[in-house]
Amino acid sequence: MSNEKKSLKTLEHGRAHFAFECVENAINVLGNKKGEYKSYVKKIPMLIKTNGLGLTFAFILSKKAKSKAYEIIGENILNWLKRDEKRILKDASKIENFDGLVKTVTMLESSEYMALSNEVLAFFNWLRRFAEGLIEDEEDKNRGDGNNEE
Repeated sequence: MSNEKKSLKTLEHGRAHFAFECVENAINVLGNKKGEYKSYVKKIPMLIKTNGLGLTFAFILSKKAKSKAYEIIGENILNWLKRDEKRILKDASKIENFDGLVKTVTMLESSEYMALSNEVLAFFNWLRRFAEGLIEDEEDKNRGDGNNEE
């Protein structure tokens, strides 16, 4: 296996492992509101593709004061970017909170903005998968009880 393939595999493993930890943490912190987290995590990639990363981050910023799930999602994004081996945001370790990340995103060059958007989407791909797998919602319960007749 070439070094490039190994590093891509390692990067994907890192994203997957961190995303799994994020979802487990959200389940523990949110308790019976974990379904909100799942719903928002599923929605955010489409928001990024439709509106761009900056507007999506502004949306999360506006909602996080009212919803712990959005606050956790913002923390998930920032903490992943701090761990990101590619160092798309060179000074990510100096950013203290999601508000600081939003401010940083508004000052990025176009190429950095695009690279960051792609990285956040790649992270959400794992986050969405694990949220769907680990968080059962009412719709899932109704389908999975074996008593559904169609």
